[in-house]
Amino acid sequence: MTILYLAFIFLPLLAIVALLMTEKGAAIKQYIHFVATGLDSGFHLKQILFLGKIGKACGLENLTTLFWSVQELDRCTAEIVRRSRQTATENDPETQAFLSNLYTYRTKIELDNAKKRRGLDSSRDMVVHQKIRILLRGVGVFSSKVVRITSKTLVIDFPSSPKIAATSIDWTKKPVSVYFWRHDDAGYVFDSVVVPDPVSAGKAVLHIAHSNSLIRSQKRKSIRVKCSIYAQMYLVKPDEALESVLEPEPGMKCLLEDISEDGAMIIIGGKAVKDMRIKLQFMIHDVLIVMAGVIRAVEFNPDTNQSRIHFECGELNPRMKNAVLTFVYNVLPEEEKEELDAIRLTEEDGIADAQEADVTGKEHHQANPAHQVEEMDELAPDLPDFAGKQ
Repeated sequence: MTILYLAFIFLPLLAIVALLMTEKGAAIKQYIHFVATGLDSGFHLKQILFLGKIGKACGLENLTTLFWSVQELDRCTAEIVRRSRQTATENDPETQAFLSNLYTYRTKIELDNAKKRRGLDSSRDMVVHQKIRILLRGVGVFSSKVVRITSKTLVIDFPSSPKIAATSIDWTKKPVSVYFWRHDDAGYVFDSVVVPDPVSAGKAVLHIAHSNSLIRSQKRKSIRVKCSIYAQMYLVKPDEALESVLEPEPGMKCLLEDISEDGAMIIIGGKAVKDMRIKLQFMIHDVLIVMAGVIRAVEFNPDTNQSRIHFECGELNPRMKNAVLTFVYNVLPEEEKEELDAIRLTEEDGIADAQEADVTGKEHHQANPAHQVEEMDELAPDLPDFAGKQ
């Protein structure tokens, strides 16, 4: 009886072990590992099984790569987008929830990879023209930029502040904290001291001792991508609620220079105002996007009378957010990418033709002054003056 009991327990176990040692068993182990990794990554079982099905359809030999390879994840996401459009399920809440989960994980991979890239260790690795903020504790925050980098010091423009007369301060030997933002990386801060420099005495510069103890002060929370998208801008009055509601009337024309799920860089005519509340409306892949938020910073160029606006928006609804992230990660199905490439190249041809016509038509223009007023209207800047709308 005991022998039969032991055989009843161990024979199935031996059969399972034997199965796992075969080629089919190895595939089962790999799939179990794929499911376990998906659960650890925050996906639901139903989503993992569907993702595995898509991965197999895309020809992935190792499905687990979906949880660490950006390329494979993008390829499968594009296939999911294609299938949802074929079956007219792209607007279903379940599809949008799945895409949201995929894009959240995609962003995590991107940012984790960014963290692994080597950042700045020393102020000697900074670049000339880097904008910086100087914190003089107990006094205030000053603006400056790096004008030269020597082996011992950072040479910076004499600090300025709209509220404090920087020239009234004896900066020599003052301890300071230096803040700056490194493009496509993060914000950094380091503590240092202003050192005297007899050679630069009397010049409008300061020398700050180098530091090898740079600390990241801020990390990116989203991925931004360059773009060239025309949008409609609307100013939100102080007594109005800031809501992502469709505006039926046309707004002021502006140009998006880059975009992410939580904001954009906007080019606008005239001088914009920091902390102003605005709304944007534009199209991405046939989806109307409405962003409502706040202007966080403004860079004004007096030569062109244009402002670059750093815009931060509130949370988008899932459909709009996924459309933006589809654009950011460029995970459209291949046939749609080809269509967009054709449109882009056609637009470039049109620009080239217009430039050529402009060159060849100068003689005619000069010989026909009666047409100049009419043509000036056509050649006027696309971006209206922001200041006139405030």
